[in-house]
Amino acid sequence: MAYRNKISNPIIFIFLLICLFYYLFKSVTSSVFLKGRDKINVVFYGEEARFYSLDRKNVNYLLSFSNLVKVIVPGGYGQYKVGALGKLASLEKKPEIIGKTFSATTSSLVDLYFYQKKIIVYHENLNLKKAPTFKEIFLRNSNANFIDKLILFYIFSTNNKESFQIIDLDPFETKGNDSEFDYNSFYKKFQGSFFQRIYRNFDINVQIVYTKSYKTAQLIGQMIEGEGIRVVDLSNQDVSLRGCLLIADKNTTTTKAFERLADFFKCKTRIGETSVSDIILELGDLEKEWEIK
Repeated sequence: MAYRNKISNPIIFIFLLICLFYYLFKSVTSSVFLKGRDKINVVFYGEEARFYSLDRKNVNYLLSFSNLVKVIVPGGYGQYKVGALGKLASLEKKPEIIGKTFSATTSSLVDLYFYQKKIIVYHENLNLKKAPTFKEIFLRNSNANFIDKLILFYIFSTNNKESFQIIDLDPFETKGNDSEFDYNSFYKKFQGSFFQRIYRNFDINVQIVYTKSYKTAQLIGQMIEGEGIRVVDLSNQDVSLRGCLLIADKNTTTTKAFERLADFFKCKTRIGETSVSDIILELGDLEKEWEIK
């Protein structure tokens, strides 16, 4: 028995070591901060909903949303108050609703989102604009991996409130009990504030092909434009497809812009000819996933 224990203990240790290295390897290779992007967009959803656009070299932005304002929830859910988004996401068992909603609201591509484990509706409007805490980063649910959490904790630990340019959202919220967010005014004023400069430098553009909803195609187009990738055309076609599809020539498929769209929207990719643009994005099932009413 003792001889067997001597053999099994090193085997277990080696197995655990391999698992640890694999976990670290996956965390490093999937980390959004280690992909060389200019900006990382992060949402902390809770008693105070905050959107951060973190820039490696220039301005960091902070948007703090009222819990009482209504925003459009992609996926055909209509409008919900910001304070009720967490409950909706929990009941639907779709935490990605939080990331998608703030992507639509800010006309950007949200990389990471953090949210409460409990089903809570936030009725009060705090507007504290406080920095995310250790608890929020490490103990709340999130789509961030361990490496991203470490980097975020370092960023917020070494920066104070003065390191972030706060965008006042009051002018974009109608008044009264049924306050709504003014998407068009916000988009016109801040389009380009959260984009990746590297995409503009390569001047890659996109044609979006939709089947049913022009409004949904327009929303996705604004998000892509907000990321810094120019959208040059919205086209309608009768034939739909499963999933979504990105088409470009061989050289374009290796660009950061193409990789960003494929990674964010989880699209299939294909090498092919394009005429109107550098990249064709056929929405397919994305129309349902991002449907707005």
